[in-house]
Amino acid sequence: MQTGKVVASIQTIVNDLKPVTWKQIIYEAVTNALQANATEIKIKFIQNSFDLEKTSKYIDSIVVEDNGDGFNERNTKSFREYRSTYKKHLGCKGIGRFLFLKLFDKVEIESLDKNIEFVINQDIKVSKSLEKYEKTAIKFLKPKDKFTINYKTFKEDLKSYFLAYFKLLKDEKKSIKISICENNKVHSIVESDDIPDFKEKRFKIGSHDFKLSYIFDFNADGYYCAGNRVVIKNSELESNKKFRFFKDVHILYLLSSPYLDSSVNDTRDDFNIYPKKKQQDLLHNLSWQEIQSGLKEQIKIIAKENNIEIDKLSEASFKQAIKEAPFLVYYLQENELGEDSEGLQKRAKKLFEKDKKFLRDSKNQTHEKYKEKLAIVTQSELTEYIYDRQKKIDLLKKLTDEKSLEKEIHNLFMKQKTIDDKEDYRTNNLWLFDDRFMSYNKVFSDKQIKEIFPELSENLERPDILSLISNSYDKDEITDIVIIELKRADEKITPSRAEEQLIDYAGYINEAYQDRKIRIWTYAFLKFDKKTENSLRNKDYNRVLTKSQYPIYYKPFNAVNAIINFVDYKALADDAENRNRTFMKILSGVGVFE
Repeated sequence: MQTGKVVASIQTIVNDLKPVTWKQIIYEAVTNALQANATEIKIKFIQNSFDLEKTSKYIDSIVVEDNGDGFNERNTKSFREYRSTYKKHLGCKGIGRFLFLKLFDKVEIESLDKNIEFVINQDIKVSKSLEKYEKTAIKFLKPKDKFTINYKTFKEDLKSYFLAYFKLLKDEKKSIKISICENNKVHSIVESDDIPDFKEKRFKIGSHDFKLSYIFDFNADGYYCAGNRVVIKNSELESNKKFRFFKDVHILYLLSSPYLDSSVNDTRDDFNIYPKKKQQDLLHNLSWQEIQSGLKEQIKIIAKENNIEIDKLSEASFKQAIKEAPFLVYYLQENELGEDSEGLQKRAKKLFEKDKKFLRDSKNQTHEKYKEKLAIVTQSELTEYIYDRQKKIDLLKKLTDEKSLEKEIHNLFMKQKTIDDKEDYRTNNLWLFDDRFMSYNKVFSDKQIKEIFPELSENLERPDILSLISNSYDKDEITDIVIIELKRADEKITPSRAEEQLIDYAGYINEAYQDRKIRIWTYAFLKFDKKTENSLRNKDYNRVLTKSQYPIYYKPFNAVNAIINFVDYKALADDAENRNRTFMKILSGVGVFE
């Protein structure tokens, strides 16, 4: 028996690798078989253990069997060496086999005249076999975690992962067959010939050569390749690295390059490439930003070559971006590279933030562009605020339609249990009641109510959610208070009962003042119906008409210096929308909202 020692201990190497999936383990084993000139590969999932629901079986072990070159002396020597350079020309890093031990306690290999045993806490053992094996079999034994398999999705994932490799084989008029087996029964087959014919375009990004292989396909996506295999899909990239398609340009592409070959990470599921270009990069490393910019140029050329009206699509995306983010109208640039709406908005927001940073720097106040930028930023921020208000109104309508909990609606107005003064006009949505309240930023806690309004604290009934909001916590500075009561849709709560309760609250607040009274604005929400309306009319409540079925009812109570408002949620949303649309009409005059 022979043992082979690696430079570092197997345990250390495995621990240093980031977590991997069972699919990655299989991909690595299949890749090894392909590089060993295999033409037939079998992936056998051995399943015996049922899960608790007994709807599927856990995987007990996996066997990958192939008819390739097998573990000859050179391959065996390479297997023993950590970071072996034997297959470097194929893009291999010499660590793939260590992925096996991230998920399995033991790996056994039968090949040619050898038996190989690979475990985490011992050296690699190679022994002579009493029989000669016609095929190589890698057995993954004792999985560390339980997992099941969806055969249909695995077949598609396997095909996608090896798409670049299959294309290369097809170009060389070679073919392979991969059988996916459940125990010893063939479940499905993946054949390398079963892929479409790709067109190719070669181009440069900086000094680096790239090859773009593409087809027009309904399920558009991009694949970034290294060593003739897919490393990661475009749809799996982080947002700041993605290439963004036009929705109407259904192109599937493979992007490969010696640069990508040299940048792939150890586990072959991503690239060591920065999102943006670093300053003073003497090594001429490319960023994702540069790669995607070069890719966009090529996609635009390809689209025009295939009579796709890219300019019209560009214009449509540009208009969509304005519709989705009208406050960025001054910053949205012409869509020359065919970005989608999301990409255009992202670029515009960066320019917006750049201008705001410029204005915050006092050194720039004498700059010739200062006044111009100030006017644009002020206009944009106002538009953004009005646009955000409309989104809050839409959310209120949605919450009302879904009969949401009081807590959710309360948090829309102002977050519950807010006890500091960090609320401002962007986090405080009291303008939904009345625009004069939008600057109120003090939300009283139970402790503050007890200290400033002891009578209220002692007599406060809490059958529902109550908020006290003002513009000061200093008793002598308080001039106005807003009380919000979110009444449950409960038949026991009538307008008379709610009115009595709110008058009491206002009275207890006034108890804190000897010489003056403060203005108190109260809002109560009830489940409106005809009976509710008749009750409020009989009490001489005034009406504010809205677009909804019910108006807003209000009445002053001079004895406690309070105004009580009864509101239906939908009426509130409609009233707020009417007020907000006034601002939107003003902004439409300068071409912001169309």
